Amino acid sequence: MTQAALRDPTLAQRLADEILHLADRPVRLMEFCGGHTHAILRFGIRERLAPNVRLLSGPGCPVCVTATPDIDASIALARLPGVTVATFGDMLRVPGSRGTLIQARAEGADVRIVYSALDALDLARREPQRHVVMLGIGFETTAPTVAAT
Repeated sequence: MTQAALRDPTLAQRLADEILHLADRPVRLMEFCGGHTHAILRFGIRERLAPNVRLLSGPGCPVCVTATPDIDASIALARLPGVTVATFGDMLRVPGSRGTLIQARAEGADVRIVYSALDALDLARREPQRHVVMLGIGFETTAPTVAAT
């Protein structure tokens, strides 16, 4: 099967219908890549499945599986006067419902790339008049340093 075939809405609906008919009891399906999660959300697959089919996010990187409302909230915060959103660079292009952090930055929101939560803390110390919000999303390897800061 080609990638183009996988983007075919008719095929997607047929597959969702097939899952609906096969799921005669509670079923849990785990998406194991952030790309899967984004495709499921983007193409409305979750809404097309039977109520007894539950999708679970697996070990995909948190950057990829960050919920759209979290990105939207981050963008809204960055647009507030006196607020700086500090985040890892790979979060800049994660899509929200109406754009990305990099687009918000291009429109004047204060979004800054940091390489650790300590960088965000340093930024807050250097600019005490601003509210610095650390968007601590990233791979599991970054969780301990974010939590320890």
